[in-house]
Amino acid sequence: MDAKLFKNYLYNMLYQVIRLILPLFTVAYLYSHIGEATLGINQSVGAIGNWFVLFGVLGINVYGNREIARVRNDREKLSKTFFEIFSMQFLNVLLVSIIYIVYVVLFVKSYLPVWYLFLLTLLASALDISWLYYGVEDFKSASLRNAFVKILGVIMIFVFVKSEDDLLIYVFINAFAELIGQAIMFAQLKKYVDYTKISLRDAFDHHFVGTLSLFVPTIAIQVYTLLDKTMLATLTTNTADLEIYATSQSFVKIFLSFITSIGSVMLPRVTNAYYNSSDGKEKAADYITITLKIALMIAIPMTVALIFVSPYFYPWYLKNSPSAINRSIELVQWSAPLVIAISISNVFGIQYLVPTAKTKAYSLSVIVGACINFVINYFLIPSFGGLGAAIGSIAAEVTVALVQYYFVAKEVHFNLGTSILKYIIGSALMGLTVIYVGNTLGSYIYTNAIQAIFGALVYALVLLILKDDLFMTALGKLRHHNG
Repeated sequence: MDAKLFKNYLYNMLYQVIRLILPLFTVAYLYSHIGEATLGINQSVGAIGNWFVLFGVLGINVYGNREIARVRNDREKLSKTFFEIFSMQFLNVLLVSIIYIVYVVLFVKSYLPVWYLFLLTLLASALDISWLYYGVEDFKSASLRNAFVKILGVIMIFVFVKSEDDLLIYVFINAFAELIGQAIMFAQLKKYVDYTKISLRDAFDHHFVGTLSLFVPTIAIQVYTLLDKTMLATLTTNTADLEIYATSQSFVKIFLSFITSIGSVMLPRVTNAYYNSSDGKEKAADYITITLKIALMIAIPMTVALIFVSPYFYPWYLKNSPSAINRSIELVQWSAPLVIAISISNVFGIQYLVPTAKTKAYSLSVIVGACINFVINYFLIPSFGGLGAAIGSIAAEVTVALVQYYFVAKEVHFNLGTSILKYIIGSALMGLTVIYVGNTLGSYIYTNAIQAIFGALVYALVLLILKDDLFMTALGKLRHHNG
């Protein structure tokens, strides 16, 4: 990974970590001031409202990233491509927003103010141009903007949200912060594009089919990332369990963000190399071979950490909401394998199949996973609630990873057996260390800090003793840099 890629990874990872870790500061506060059941109302509205966002933006987040990466060396083409895609995105979301209003008027009978405030979220999605900055590999601007938005939102929550009567204020703050962030992105737009008059007809002719081709896998993915919450909201009446499930998934994704951030920075790099280099196919294969190894080296110990740290984390973290402690631990432990499965599918799908335009293979993998997820959710959620949704998600993600491996392995050859064994051994010894520290010190915030430090040291020591080639290469570069 060259210097620019590494910097982009750090910026994107910084935002992802901030995006997911900031709720850790607000969840305990919100549970004690608003309550899980009241927060679950917002989750229920979002579970359905986000489907409208999905149909509004189609597959533009990924498609726009890829298309901008293709033409970023030509400012004129870049400008035209940007305004065509953005115009289509804005009109799509506008149309969907009208349909959303009709839906609310005809079918929604309760919590109407929350439903109408969701229109601000739809507006924010219409103005989202992060895909431009990702496509030109300017992760600094996008990541710092997004981080600022999240931090601003958290500050406003602590200042203005005091009781369950402030639910509408909480919903407004989240949407308003996003709108501020989009305004910042537009202020920086002239750095990369010049205003270009375009034809709306040309915009749809040039890009609608492309976004639609990526919309198919995008909507399939939502079956096991968004539909789990939708089905929890419709198949059960326990809004508290819905909120706890959503929070536990966010906790798991904090760990996952260290790995999926790699995919975001590699997509434009692989796309540009694949289409603009004479040996593009070989470069793309080399990229994902090394990133798959990096992903596994991080994902395996993180999965183990989630399983063994959570019993010592939630008792002090949710001490003011004791009813949520055991359920949170259970859902996190069951969901932990998602880190490995999603890490693998992120490398195969987002870093190879999408950049190389193998959309059919990518679509097939996520559609199969979505079908499996829907069936498992349908049968397990009514009886097991959030646990049933977690099991469905794991089954779906494992399936996606296996199907994508089938297609990618036809063109890229992997030989990671020895490395994976080293990562498993290191993770197992790390897990024993985490348990020992937890049992010795009990459930406190400093316990988790010590678990993280000693666990990481044990894992690194094992890889050093076993001389894992990737770890030794990284260590050598670090020594060279310091020297």
